[in-house]
Amino acid sequence: MHGGHQRIDVEWLALAAGLKPAIRIAATALEASAIAGRFQAMGAAVVTARGPVGVHRHEHTLVYVARDPEAAAAARAAERPLLATHLPPRDKAYYAGELGRRLGYPRCCVDAFTARILRGPGKLRAGDRDSVHEDYVAAHDAYVAKPDWRLNNLLLRQHLRLVTFEPCRYDCGLALAFAAEVLRLCHASDGPSAHVLVDRLQRPLVLTAAGARAWARLERGASPRVVAAEAPRAGDPAARPDPADEVLAARLPRLALAELGDPPPLLLDFSA
Repeated sequence: MHGGHQRIDVEWLALAAGLKPAIRIAATALEASAIAGRFQAMGAAVVTARGPVGVHRHEHTLVYVARDPEAAAAARAAERPLLATHLPPRDKAYYAGELGRRLGYPRCCVDAFTARILRGPGKLRAGDRDSVHEDYVAAHDAYVAKPDWRLNNLLLRQHLRLVTFEPCRYDCGLALAFAAEVLRLCHASDGPSAHVLVDRLQRPLVLTAAGARAWARLERGASPRVVAAEAPRAGDPAARPDPADEVLAARLPRLALAELGDPPPLLLDFSA
């Protein structure tokens, strides 16, 4: 977590320990070649594919890593139909569910994810005209008054995570059992980096409907107030925060959450 390759690779720890059957990584062609080489050197089976992924359908190289070639090939086969250009939502939900299971995600969390696909990308409710950021929709669905920091999946860009899937709820029992085991592996593998990871995941986080996010320091009362904020950053000191996150962090202490957009930002108090 201090530099490019010294971060704790939670996905690899979970795979090596048998907690996950496979890993999937979307990367540029250049990154993919380095990633594949690194995992092969560790003795893992690696297969790749190319195709458009994500909301914006940008072309990526997809790297599937598993402990045996069959599991890597099965994950690739599950995603292959999703790389087709036009897939009806029902088919998309079905194949996304297959991929989620091949990657070892909890069934309830996979079901919540496929329900969002059927609802329509970026839709808070079925039939909504407006779209919001997918992370906001997932966090809105998973919201609980006391979210468990071990399920904080909102800092993936900063490589700060125990889980790489979207929990169905921020107190999901199956997801927590998985995250607790990954945390134990992190502490066993690299104690100092694990402490940094825990500190970052436990910070209260504000997430806007546009997808900007900021760490918040709260003044607790009847309704908690943000007294200071900063844009999340990766462990690498050279990494620049996202400009939209910096703008949000600057505005947060001056305005009430309700003044920051409609729908208003979510405050996820992972420190509770």
